[in-house]
Amino acid sequence: MALLLDESSGSELLITDDESPILTYHHGSEIHKPYFHPIHAPNESIVTDDAPGDRPYHHGLWFAWENVDGVNYCRETDGEESARGRIVHREFRDKGVDQHTARFTVVNDWVAPDDSKPIEEVCRSRVHRPQEDRQLIDLQFNLRAQSRDVSVGVSPEAQGLCLRGAEMEYRKVTNSEYSIGQSEVIGKAGKWCSLNGVLSDEAIGVAIFDHPSNLGHPPLFFALDDAIGFVSTSFAYPHTIMAGETLTLSYRIVVYLGDLFTFDLGTCYDEYVKQG
Repeated sequence: MALLLDESSGSELLITDDESPILTYHHGSEIHKPYFHPIHAPNESIVTDDAPGDRPYHHGLWFAWENVDGVNYCRETDGEESARGRIVHREFRDKGVDQHTARFTVVNDWVAPDDSKPIEEVCRSRVHRPQEDRQLIDLQFNLRAQSRDVSVGVSPEAQGLCLRGAEMEYRKVTNSEYSIGQSEVIGKAGKWCSLNGVLSDEAIGVAIFDHPSNLGHPPLFFALDDAIGFVSTSFAYPHTIMAGETLTLSYRIVVYLGDLFTFDLGTCYDEYVKQG
């Protein structure tokens, strides 16, 4: 058994554990922003959705903002084209696998409508070998303002790290305060937020852990479980990245088998924090 990185398509990076799929990272020049989809649970169920009809700009797991200096880097289909930016893959760095993890680092340019590049993003991804009941994915985003200060605004949806979940039965969101349901979770601060449900007759969940070192920790979460399953992180206030400075944000994605009664997300979060 071995973790493998497969780049044979030229626009996708596939990570597998021997022949079992873990995730696919999309970075082709034809897409609006890089993203992860599908992401698989340890039982190989797919827990993400890509470009659903209700919100075609939702792509599995992605990182973007709706308002960066007034430019929308998330919604490639909404609003005036003159107000939409793109996040463009530049290069890979530091790809490799060992016995326990697969890792890769990418450099992306945030390209504004006037073709300027206000932000250079360096994203470090570390994908852990699946365990019996969980799949762990660590992400660190480093946003460096280039030649000028960059204002990152606040929007109610689709900013920061965003997850569009696959269709599930009995779908509910919950947070680290163990509030349950979107009316109790939406816009509330938490160390983590999880989308839970039943998929292929098995209880399953996907959680976003926010690292304590992140700006504004614990963050506000925008979470939906009624019409759709969706979770994203949010700043409570706008933030300016000064020219030449870097904003670093770190997260762990936990795809787990079970529910809140059978899988201890609190302990899992504490283990993440102890790892530094």
